[in-house]
Amino acid sequence: MGEAEETLPEPRRWAPPPIPICAAADRSSLLLEWPKYVDFADGFEYCLELGLKRALRSDLHGRRPGKKNAGMGRDLGAPELIEFAVAWSEHFPQGIFTSSAAGYAVNFDCLEWKTIYRGSENSSKVEDLIPGMGYVFRLCVMLPDSCSNEAPPPLSSDQIMFFTIPCAPCPPECPLLVDRGRTSLKLKWSPPSITGGMAIREYIAEMKRPGGDFENVYSGGTNLTVKVTRLVPGTSYIFRVQALSCLGWSGLSKEVTYVTASSVPAAPTPPSLLSSSRNSISLCWEEPDNHGSPVSSYTLEADDGLDGPFSVVYSGEERSCEVGNLRSGTSYKFRVLAHNGIGKGAFSASARFSTSHSPPSAPRSLSILGKTSTSGVIGWSPPDYNGGSSITGYELEFKLKASGSCWTQAYSGQSSTCNLIGLRPGCQYHVQVRAKNNEGCGDFSQEASFMTSPGLSEAPSSPVFSEIRSTSLKVSWDRPNHDGGSAILGYRLEMLIAETSDSLCVYRGDELSVGVDKLIPGQKYIFKVQALNKAGSSGWSGPSEVWTKAAVPDAPETPTIVNVSSTTVSLRWISPKPNGSCILSYRLQMANLGYDATNRQNEMFRFYSSGTDRYIAGEENETQTEDNDQERHAVQSVYDGPALAYTLKNLQPWTSYAFCLQALNSVGESVCSKIILSKTSPSCPSPPSLVISETSTDTVSLQWELPQRDNGASVISFGLHMKKKPEAFKNNPRHNKTHIEDTTDEWTEVYKGALLNYALPSLLPGHSYMFRLVAYNVYGPSGPSFVTASTLAACPLPPSPPTFSGISPTSVRVRWAAPTCDNGAPILRYRLLMDHSKSGHMHKVYEGDSTSYKVVKLVPGRSYQVAVQAINSAGASHLSDLSSVTLPAQIVLPALDAPQLARSNDFLSVSWTHLDQREVVSYTLQMESAPGKLLQVYEGSTPRFMLDINNSNKSCKFRVRANGGGLEVCSGPWSPFSTWTPPPVSKQKPKDVKRSSSITTMDFIRGMHQRLADPWSVKQRRMIALIGTLLTLTLALFTNTRD
Repeated sequence: MGEAEETLPEPRRWAPPPIPICAAADRSSLLLEWPKYVDFADGFEYCLELGLKRALRSDLHGRRPGKKNAGMGRDLGAPELIEFAVAWSEHFPQGIFTSSAAGYAVNFDCLEWKTIYRGSENSSKVEDLIPGMGYVFRLCVMLPDSCSNEAPPPLSSDQIMFFTIPCAPCPPECPLLVDRGRTSLKLKWSPPSITGGMAIREYIAEMKRPGGDFENVYSGGTNLTVKVTRLVPGTSYIFRVQALSCLGWSGLSKEVTYVTASSVPAAPTPPSLLSSSRNSISLCWEEPDNHGSPVSSYTLEADDGLDGPFSVVYSGEERSCEVGNLRSGTSYKFRVLAHNGIGKGAFSASARFSTSHSPPSAPRSLSILGKTSTSGVIGWSPPDYNGGSSITGYELEFKLKASGSCWTQAYSGQSSTCNLIGLRPGCQYHVQVRAKNNEGCGDFSQEASFMTSPGLSEAPSSPVFSEIRSTSLKVSWDRPNHDGGSAILGYRLEMLIAETSDSLCVYRGDELSVGVDKLIPGQKYIFKVQALNKAGSSGWSGPSEVWTKAAVPDAPETPTIVNVSSTTVSLRWISPKPNGSCILSYRLQMANLGYDATNRQNEMFRFYSSGTDRYIAGEENETQTEDNDQERHAVQSVYDGPALAYTLKNLQPWTSYAFCLQALNSVGESVCSKIILSKTSPSCPSPPSLVISETSTDTVSLQWELPQRDNGASVISFGLHMKKKPEAFKNNPRHNKTHIEDTTDEWTEVYKGALLNYALPSLLPGHSYMFRLVAYNVYGPSGPSFVTASTLAACPLPPSPPTFSGISPTSVRVRWAAPTCDNGAPILRYRLLMDHSKSGHMHKVYEGDSTSYKVVKLVPGRSYQVAVQAINSAGASHLSDLSSVTLPAQIVLPALDAPQLARSNDFLSVSWTHLDQREVVSYTLQMESAPGKLLQVYEGSTPRFMLDINNSNKSCKFRVRANGGGLEVCSGPWSPFSTWTPPPVSKQKPKDVKRSSSITTMDFIRGMHQRLADPWSVKQRRMIALIGTLLTLTLALFTNTRD
């Protein structure tokens, strides 16, 4: 019939997803893990979902835990779960949730699920959680698209709740103001947004007053409101709140400021006194607390001074006030209050202040009781009002009627009468009086006037001076201020000499000035003047002092000669009259009259000036003196100082001098004193004149003249001395020891006599000598004259005999020493002479400035004679003593035997006898490959050489010789030849047609490599390497050419 019904497969049965477990928990995160899903395969994914409804432990209050656990969680369907939450920190040790946490099985129907993880891992960490909160999770398994046709697994696992670790609550929000009063504030606040998982046990509210610290205003409860009382109106306060749970205190909330309601101002402090006077008082006061509303004005009240009612005396914004129109000496009470926008406050406490007392009123009945020419008696009555204080005295003042005069106090005392004295005669005066008490002086009374009787005039003014000179001046004065009521008739002027106290009337008349002469310069005078009228003479004016101007001093007296020697003159003098100015110094002047002044001892001379020069000339022939230079002698100042004596030194013997003296003060210099003449004593002559007349290589001729001045005694002889150095006479064979024996550095006398010339022989050539000459008279030797002379230079002395060193068969080094004396000219060079032949004739081999020379290319075994000459600017010296030297003969090495030849494989060994002489340096091996063609194949110190002879079929010869080490050792002769003949070879043609049958160049190079192993110089090795390279290049070029 139809096809059989197709059997549908049974739907797959999926295992339920696993329930997550908490592996670790802290305050803000949970680490969840779950076992691997039993049916998990590739493409499967886990999906961890979070329920959006949160369950706090506090929400579970009154629920008990169930008896059964579902997986890793616990059944939360039972009540009293709050008991577990509260006791959780007590029943479970610290850190129980660091690795895992217990879960609670729950079943909420109204949750919204949010995927927080999707993937293939078996764990997930949930972060940014709130402490102490419970979170509900479930795990789902998502199938891949390939299994979409299969029945899906269960939607999700069972719900499980996990809690984060609780902590202290977060800070509450800042408190809010609920009600404001003048003296109270009511606040409220909300619980912390995060309690940390535990219930709040207590709140603390704190308040900070202005200028103080925080203080508790609420604590010990869980209320969320507080009312703070007993506050000050219009004042700002700061508040903050803190919460407490079983896990500790939260942080402090933010601080908030609230102000109490405003009120009327407080009562100010009592007013303070600033100042007081007789009819006013100045007060000030402090601003009171405004209670939240600024103070707008103040009201000040005062009583009537009799404790009566108060009345307003000031109303305004200022905090100070001056109250006037008060009575002096009266006590008043004051009080003040403040106003603000709310109203007026209370009055301050009363303060009492008093005005000060006043001076009394003016005295009465001022009158003149009596008068004279210089006095008057005044009287008065007491004042009507004393100003509240007793009268303590009176003050009387007076003044002249003349315009411009001022009141002058003449009396102060308690009496009501006064006697004025010292008044001017014939003058009208005004007087006034006033009373005084403790508060001060009162007003003056009305003025009263009176006139004194006529009398003596007042004194004129003090004299004044003008046109003051050294011997005269002019004196002037003014009229008296008051003539005493009678006209002035004249004046009397007196002068007092201060030095002698003598008084003298120098003028009497009616003029107001007079000239006074015949005064002393620099003298102090005192003048005074008086006026005359009909009543008599007035008093003297005040004295006036005056000094006449100072003048130059008087001419000093003639100086006195105290002592005279050949070179000194000592003088002394007396101080002249200074004429008003102290003598500052003295100037002593001198003129040298010379020898020609001998006949003028009794003549008169005077000093005078001509331009800037000073001269002394004869008094009787002044006109001729100014025109005749022979009669004029220059004057010089020899001393300028304050002393009264002076000694002139370094004068010329037997010479006439003229002296005069001047005194100097601040005004100028005095006239010269009278001239005094003096002549110095005889002495030794002046130095003679010494010159060099002629010089040679060993002689100096000198001549001299008589001294210009014999200083009073004729010259009787001369003394010539010479100064020489010891080295000038050292090793000098020509030195005359009998003539000059002293070789020290001291002066040596070489001549003494009356001659005017002298020749000094036997001196060394080219040396300098110093000569000293003195002249003698009866008083002793003159000063020395010096001259330096040098002998002419000569040829030097011969050098020392030459010496030899470095002698070899063909060379020798010759050395010599410089001559002991160069005779005044330095050595320029040396000349070396040598006998090169048996004839004995000397030949020059060297000329130069060196003291050694190596002579080469000599004949071995020959004897030579050598001499040296020294040469300076004067010429060549004699030959030195001859020195002989014989050169050694040259060594010739012996001949070697013929080398021995031996073949070893492909090499030919060439050896020879080794010489044991130290002169042997190396061996030279030569090879003859063709007749007359010799090739050096080896040179070295080893007596053996290996030569490569592979495929060589040509005969060759070898010879060897020994080589010496220099000119002293000659190389030996060549040994006899040794011949090497190669053995016969087969007729088979060799494969290598290019290989030579004889010893090739490569064989030679191999031999050269063997030679390089021998000890040899680097230079020789380089030469060998270069030769080998050249040979290789030649062979290569030759081979290419053949090809």
